[in-house]
Amino acid sequence: MPVVNIQMFDGRDEAKPAIAKAVTEAIATHAGVDPQYVYVIFNDVKTENWAISGELFSETLKKSS
Repeated sequence: MPVVNIQMFDGRDEAKPAIAKAVTEAIATHAGVDPQYVYVIFNDVKTENWAISGELFSETLKKSS
């Protein structure tokens, strides 16, 4: 039973069904697993809870605006 954890910024709910389908198909194909046993878990992360190069991503967004 493969379990795939995907962490990404919140606000991408429309993309989740397509992502879940593509990831499930890839795991099933390449690992030889029945797709019904592939679990995909989305962890939505707010930009103020994600840092890049030692800086919160929310601050990086403010600078680029």
